[in-house]
Amino acid sequence: MILVVRTLSLSLLFLLLACANETVKNITGAIYGTTYSIKYTENIDPNTIHNLVADELNRLDLIFSTYKPNTEIQKYNANPSMEGWSRDFENVYNLAFVIAAQSKGTFDPVSEEGLDYSGIAKGYAVDKVAELLEKNDITNYFVEIGGEINAKGSKYSQPWVFGVEIPSEDENGAYMAFEVPETGISVATSGEYREPGHIWGDGPRDIVSVTVASEDTASADAWATAMYVAGVEEGMTIAEANDLAVFFILPDGSSKQSSNWGKIFP
Repeated sequence: MILVVRTLSLSLLFLLLACANETVKNITGAIYGTTYSIKYTENIDPNTIHNLVADELNRLDLIFSTYKPNTEIQKYNANPSMEGWSRDFENVYNLAFVIAAQSKGTFDPVSEEGLDYSGIAKGYAVDKVAELLEKNDITNYFVEIGGEINAKGSKYSQPWVFGVEIPSEDENGAYMAFEVPETGISVATSGEYREPGHIWGDGPRDIVSVTVASEDTASADAWATAMYVAGVEEGMTIAEANDLAVFFILPDGSSKQSSNWGKIFP
C-alpha cells in the first residue's frame, strides 16, 4: 500500500513538473513607437533573451530610424555617395528596390525627405529577432512587433494562431483567425483605419486592410504596403503574378484572397 502511494506521489510530481515546464515564455516591451511581444516554449531564461532582443532592436533603430539623430539612413540621405554602409542597411535597400520594381512602384522606399524604410524596416526587425532566437536554440516562437509577425514551430503541440484585426478605429478584435504552419510563416498587415494618411502613394484606397504572408517579414511588410496602395483590382493582379499570399478586407466588410493565401491557410 505504501509503495502504491509513493508511486502515485511520484507520478503526480512528474505531472506537476511537466505542466510547469510547459509555460510559454513571454517578453514584451516598446520600440519604434509601438510595442513588441515575443513568445517561445524552450526552457531558456527570459531575462537573458530579453536583454539580447532589446540590444538588437536598439541596434537596428540606429540604422533605420528617421527620427533619431545621426542614424545610418540619415547619413545616407545627406550623402548617398558615401561608402561603408552596414550589411543590414544594404539588405533592406536591395529588397526595398526589388519590391518597388515588382510592385510597379506601389511600394516606394523614397519619400519627400529621401530614403525612408518605414514600410519595410519593422518587418526586417522582426526577422532579425527571429534569427536571434534561432541562434539561441529557440525554434518554437512567435515574434510580433507592431502587428508584424514571424512565427515557427508550435506551442506544446498546438499551432500558434494569429488574427487579422477588424479594420475599425472604434472596434477591437479579430476579423478572422489563422493557424501558423509548423514550418513557419511571416505576416504583415497594412491599412489606414487607425492612422489615416500615413501611407504615401497614389491609389484607389478601395481596401481597408490587406495582409500578406511570406517567407520573411520584411517582404511581407513591404508587399502589404504595396497592395494597399495598388487597390484590390491591381493588387490582386500583382499578387497572382508574383505568387503572393494576400488577404484583402474591403470597405463593405467582405474579404478577398489570392490563390496562394488559400494554399497556406486552407
